[in-house]
Amino acid sequence: MVSRNIPHEYFLLDATKADGPVVGHLRAKPIGSVVIDPNGGRYRFVGVAARDDRGRLEVMSIKPGEWIVAPDLVYEKAA
Repeated sequence: MVSRNIPHEYFLLDATKADGPVVGHLRAKPIGSVVIDPNGGRYRFVGVAARDDRGRLEVMSIKPGEWIVAPDLVYEKAA
């Protein structure tokens, strides 16, 4: 479900750098198995974010502890 009340920007994790092996490609860009945020937090790849038929991110499908990393990649906080 798309939320009209919650901007998708609240679910974005910016300024990450890839770490670990490449596990695939999306739109000709590599998908890192792990990304690291500017504070050193580590996140592991768990999938691709869903979009509705208008192309909007379905932020309500993101689980607690998951974040969207451009382009539409979903990562969860690594323990």
